[in-house]
Amino acid sequence: MTEIQLTHGKVALVDDDVYEYLNQFKWYANNFNGKFYAVRSFMIAKGNQSIVLMHREIMNPKKGFVIDHVDGNTLNNLKDNLRICTHGENLRNQKLSISNKTGYKGVYFSKERNKWCALIQVYKVKYHLGSFINLKDAARAYNEAAIKYHGEFAKLNKID
Repeated sequence: MTEIQLTHGKVALVDDDVYEYLNQFKWYANNFNGKFYAVRSFMIAKGNQSIVLMHREIMNPKKGFVIDHVDGNTLNNLKDNLRICTHGENLRNQKLSISNKTGYKGVYFSKERNKWCALIQVYKVKYHLGSFINLKDAARAYNEAAIKYHGEFAKLNKID
């Protein structure tokens, strides 16, 4: 494992076998929607530039596919932390939304029922997983459904 220095005091982690290739370029940290990614720019035509994301440079996915950072760290570009997937699969591995008030993914409080409810979305269809008196029971219900429907891309709630 080797570090490539970026701007903003950030570093990208890469495997030793791709370090020399990647290090020939000037990489910088770019903030996309609150997450930093390692990027480089290049000329595509006179006066026009485009960018390349380091993780895409490493994995070289086919058009229409994205790269998922398994651990959620977008600067960890070690090959065992990257996987080629569809956009939908990548969404399944999202962390907890900043607007979430329960602290658990897929859980909300229903004032109508006066209970905690669990919900999961699978291919744009939302499934109600049940209503629970206990918040952690609702979180467990989400986890079970996430494993069933999202498989290796399931982002599970940490329940103590």
